Amino acid sequence: MSTSIPLPGQHRPSNAGDESSADPDTVRAEVASLLSQLTIVSSDHEEPEAVDSDSLSRDASLLDRAHEVLVRALTTVDKT
Repeated sequence: MSTSIPLPGQHRPSNAGDESSADPDTVRAEVASLLSQLTIVSSDHEEPEAVDSDSLSRDASLLDRAHEVLVRALTTVDKT
């Protein structure tokens, strides 16, 4: 029995009018903007306790939004 391998974003509805999300420069700019807002914490940070849960939640939300931008772009590319 052979099962097909799902493509990224295959479970999402088609965005026929959303051609701009496949533009690499637009995707890069949007992701870069989101990532630039992340709280920077290096591994040699002297006071790890200084990072509060609000910062971590905010960073998680920003990363989730960046992920959604990339998934949306992949969905558009896969369905064209």
